[in-house]
Amino acid sequence: MRPIIYILALFLCLSCNEDKGNYDYRKINTVWVGLNEVYAYRLDKDTTVTIIPRLEQSLQNKKDNLKYTWLHSTTNHNFYGHGRFDTISIGENLNFHIDPNEKNLQYEHYFRLNVYDELTRIEYPVNTTIKLIKPYDGAWMVLHTREGQTELGAIEYMGDKIVVTEDAYFKETGKRFQGKPLCLGQVRTSCKYYGVGSEWNMFSVITDQPREAGVYCQWKKFQKMDSLERMVAPTSRGTFDYQHVGLIDAGSSWGAIGLAGGVCYQIPKAMKIYKAPVSADLTGDLEITLGAKVGFSSLLYDRAGHRFCYYHNTNNKASYDSNIFSESNDNPSSYALSPIPVRDGNVKGIDPNNLPAGEKMLWVGSGYQFEEVSTGFYGYGVSVKGQDSCFVYELSIRGILNAEYLSFPGYYRLKLPQGMDEDPCFASTLTYSGILFYASGNAVYRLDFKQAGGKATRIYTHTGGKAVKMKFARKGTVEDDSNGDLYYQDYEFNLNTSLGVAFDMGNGKNDFVILNLSETGALGADSEHYPALQIYSDFGEIKDFLFL
Repeated sequence: MRPIIYILALFLCLSCNEDKGNYDYRKINTVWVGLNEVYAYRLDKDTTVTIIPRLEQSLQNKKDNLKYTWLHSTTNHNFYGHGRFDTISIGENLNFHIDPNEKNLQYEHYFRLNVYDELTRIEYPVNTTIKLIKPYDGAWMVLHTREGQTELGAIEYMGDKIVVTEDAYFKETGKRFQGKPLCLGQVRTSCKYYGVGSEWNMFSVITDQPREAGVYCQWKKFQKMDSLERMVAPTSRGTFDYQHVGLIDAGSSWGAIGLAGGVCYQIPKAMKIYKAPVSADLTGDLEITLGAKVGFSSLLYDRAGHRFCYYHNTNNKASYDSNIFSESNDNPSSYALSPIPVRDGNVKGIDPNNLPAGEKMLWVGSGYQFEEVSTGFYGYGVSVKGQDSCFVYELSIRGILNAEYLSFPGYYRLKLPQGMDEDPCFASTLTYSGILFYASGNAVYRLDFKQAGGKATRIYTHTGGKAVKMKFARKGTVEDDSNGDLYYQDYEFNLNTSLGVAFDMGNGKNDFVILNLSETGALGADSEHYPALQIYSDFGEIKDFLFL
């Protein structure tokens, strides 16, 4: 709220020689004008927003002496400077029409209400903003099942309110998903059938029914834009395992990878899905079970060969047209799954292309080393052996692509970290250097693996349950988002340090917990409107979640 109060006072000048005390005081009318700083509205239909100012006067009961002028701009609040503005109303209340289908729709509208008191000839200006919010854009989406029914939940942040919807898809469409849930996906890419503009946050809901699974536009009432059945390239449809899609990961950059039935697929543009070519240097059987986007590349784990490999595609010839499939342009054989290259100076005694027998690889993810600015993005793998040993593999994407750098610069052998059971969850983000996070049982830990012997610190303990999935809202850095629109101000927390965790509470119910962490990896401070720790207990069995 921005109340504006103007008080006029008479300043008395006292004579040094004589004070006669002949002063005449006269009260004047003052006006108080109150508007919210921001009026937030979900942009889901054609509507008219009405703003009613709060008015008070010190000496007048009626408002006949007041005149009103509403100024509007889509530039800024500088109405008396060089800003561009129009007078749109002279009434006390503002009625502002919003058409979500307007060609050049603006999402922030700035207003100034000037209230003029004819009795005192004083004007009282007050600023406010109407902010339009795309539905479910800048929200956590939760794919879960409740009593056998697949549902798509949502946690939205609007103004000073958190809105939780257990089945947003049914709420918006009146329909139910028929298939079993597999995963969620999002890719920053251009695609003409998904909206107007250069880049869009394309959202996918994947079930085991190929026609139902696909791209859904979250801000258009989950309008289905494309099906997984059609999104898979014609040359890959015969072998694509639609029943076992486990991952669609775009990480912090354009392009994505997908895993289905032990096969790696690359998604260059417009959510077209191709089976990634395999280099002749990567011999033997392949079963890709773990993977993550790391910068513009992908780090993968092949269970059949018990080894790491990578995929890197910088192809700019891929078409943004979702209806054009071209292997030569979209999926050239020059970009292929390849073994980790050998470099002088790599870790000795351990071969990332032939990992030690007996180790169980648990997770592959991305990271960053602040002290190694020139090497940029890192990929990590975590494995365990028996009941006492844990291993962290550090692979440099810069070194994988450039022979001047090490491809395998770090290897850390740790005692099994505190509380880690046989089925832990892991997560990482580029914000933290040399730090991973894991969850076992009902606790979440920070693992400083670069410290001698490793150091595990418990950062959160849930009231029962077992962690079944964990991921950060974003894995990138501010520099990765040149447009700035991936960092939602309404969320009020750093997306790169916002950690989501699903806990299985039994009886078909899961708790979804959001931990907004500090820069040191501990639980952070509350924001202006929202708590750093948020717990949502109305979901069924959670299969996947992500932040849109």
